[in-house]
Amino acid sequence: MSRPVYITSFGTALPAQVLSNEQLVSGMPWLDASPEWIREHTGIDSRHVAQADEHVTDLGLRAACQALERADVAATDTDMVILATNTSQFAYPAGAAIIQGELAKHGHAMPHSTSLDVQQGCASLVASIILAASMVKSGNCEQVLVIGADVPTRMVDWTDRNCMLLGDGASACIITSRKPDTSRETPSLEILGSFMKTVPDRESIYQFSGLDTRNHPQQHMEHAATLTGRVTRESLYERLRDPQQGGANQHFQMIGRQVYRFVRRVVPGAGFFEALHRAGLVSDDEFAQVTAQGRKSSLKLRMAIGSRIDRFVPHGANMALVQELADQLHIPYDRMALTLQEHGNTSAASVGIALDRILQGSASYETVGKRDGEGRLVKGSERVVVAPLERGHNVLLLAFGAGTSWNYVAARAI
Repeated sequence: MSRPVYITSFGTALPAQVLSNEQLVSGMPWLDASPEWIREHTGIDSRHVAQADEHVTDLGLRAACQALERADVAATDTDMVILATNTSQFAYPAGAAIIQGELAKHGHAMPHSTSLDVQQGCASLVASIILAASMVKSGNCEQVLVIGADVPTRMVDWTDRNCMLLGDGASACIITSRKPDTSRETPSLEILGSFMKTVPDRESIYQFSGLDTRNHPQQHMEHAATLTGRVTRESLYERLRDPQQGGANQHFQMIGRQVYRFVRRVVPGAGFFEALHRAGLVSDDEFAQVTAQGRKSSLKLRMAIGSRIDRFVPHGANMALVQELADQLHIPYDRMALTLQEHGNTSAASVGIALDRILQGSASYETVGKRDGEGRLVKGSERVVVAPLERGHNVLLLAFGAGTSWNYVAARAI
């Protein structure tokens, strides 16, 4: 069985607290940066930060409620809830199950639904959309609620410069086989094609889990043998609670230059043409040519293919990086939707937040300037205004993250 699949009814949730570049550098002088330096090198002016009692499931719930309340479908018809996240407060149960339970309390009961989490770094939301679309296309599900939510400010080391990049947030959408009402003011998307790939890499981006390798039966028995008198639970765990015993660094770790090089070198050349070919936006002859010749293929052809994308929504990792991606794909900046400047890198939520923005209205951002090999500025920044998404537009979603994984979805606004 194969049938059309649609992405409809989007929602967004952001923590109330905003941390500006000015607040960041004045409160953290050890970062040795200025607000202007952060903006010039990352494109970020501010980011949202969750409160101590505000979790991924709270943000995800708010985004999901907004998506469902905007929808012309019933929550009770939902067959599956997928939470794309890397920062759930629980190892288990799945954050999606927690959200499903909370949705019932907010009038969105899903008695026939199953729930699961998907973790693929910043690529998690687009991966979840592809997985949900496959379930719907095959007939195993009629409707799937997909949520992308992260609180990466909790996993970052605030003594490290990478802390400047991250912000918290959530987005949600509905994947369905039911054709949306095209008379609604806000367009929906019909999924036309997709691409997923992982090149295994566990060193560029990683974070150790909370599992303690010292919690081993042999360790306990050996420790107990050294104790005198009655062995108690407290005496056994005394060493494990001792911070001097060390343990793995639990913060997010990233080799930024390595990630940057990988995304620039690999992502534009693998997946872009495949997704558009599967979507019917690249002919068999064109696909054969660009596949055989790669970057040596006709510039005119590659530019023509890029011009078929009306809206490009990449993962907001770093402004300089996404500008390079747009340049390599020959997509003008005024067709590229981002909220990186005001939200920072929101990990699994970023693509959904930016997509919701252009569905609800126009978006704008400021590019970062380009420098030569010696660091001299050769092109200054510019203000870019991205018009709202309109019916008939071809849309390309792209997310990349830990693993190393990257995913494309090609769709059309209807």
